Amino acid sequence: MAKWKGKAIGAGLGWLFGGPLGAILGTMTGDFFDRTAASKTMTERPASNYDRSLNFITHLVGILVSIAKADGHLSRHEINVIERTFINFGFRGEDLSFIRNLIKQTSKVDLDLRAVCHEYKQYSNYEERLSLLRIVYLVAYADKEFHKNEEIMINRIIEYLEINSEDAYEIQGEFCSDDDKNYKILNIDRNASPEDIKKAYRRLSKQYHPDRVSHLGDEFIRLAKDKFQSINKAYEEIKNDKGF
Repeated sequence: MAKWKGKAIGAGLGWLFGGPLGAILGTMTGDFFDRTAASKTMTERPASNYDRSLNFITHLVGILVSIAKADGHLSRHEINVIERTFINFGFRGEDLSFIRNLIKQTSKVDLDLRAVCHEYKQYSNYEERLSLLRIVYLVAYADKEFHKNEEIMINRIIEYLEINSEDAYEIQGEFCSDDDKNYKILNIDRNASPEDIKKAYRRLSKQYHPDRVSHLGDEFIRLAKDKFQSINKAYEEIKNDKGF
């Protein structure tokens, strides 16, 4: 996992939270990453990837905690899902401790979701926004229930990030438990013809191929691989179901 310079992290988190808490948290995180950099050999990413990673981390935590709190309660299970997201990204040791502390601090304040999403959108491409939405659904379904307030907030996130409704529907389909789950993942009707099914599969395979986000770093590659695998799995199960 890449290390970030303390002052930049502090500035990014200071903006995210704003006010006195932002200043305190900015100083805290700046000191943390300066210590980390001093104690370890740091391989810096190019500036564009550096900024992209900073933007991804700060806004991802803010949005995920907001979703977890949408039902009125931030459960231990939801926190575990958020933490596991960063573990899957390669966070360990002090880096993971920092993320846990960031989650804790974020849970104490009410963020302006529109502003956070708007800022994220300014510094991300469409594939990154789809990856973010997928993590949002992972957190929303962490307690095996999809609450109305979570649905409302996710719809706002989709709107704020300007995500195509069809793409949002496909991502949500991964988390459905009904018999039409595979069809929702491919965004097709159960009665679709084999040719239409193949066409949908080819389109989604191209759109979500991990190579499309290979320049964005390991975080996004991992998410793209998960999505790509779910598309392949849905397609194979539909083929078996329909016998073609």
